Amino acid sequence: MPNTNTLTAETVTTAQIRALRDEAGVAGDLEQVEICDIALGKPDQYRTLDDARELCADAINAGQG
Repeated sequence: MPNTNTLTAETVTTAQIRALRDEAGVAGDLEQVEICDIALGKPDQYRTLDDARELCADAINAGQG
């Protein structure tokens, strides 16, 4: 049964972003780790918090497919 609970920047939780960051770190995906750090509040000159949260939500959604 396909997942119908699509996450967005507004609905993804801090716990979900932390879990994604941990998984990305284990996999060596340093770009995703950096995106998660921004989504968790690390300042960045290129991405906003909302943009980073949306990218994290997209990554989690892709992994649930």
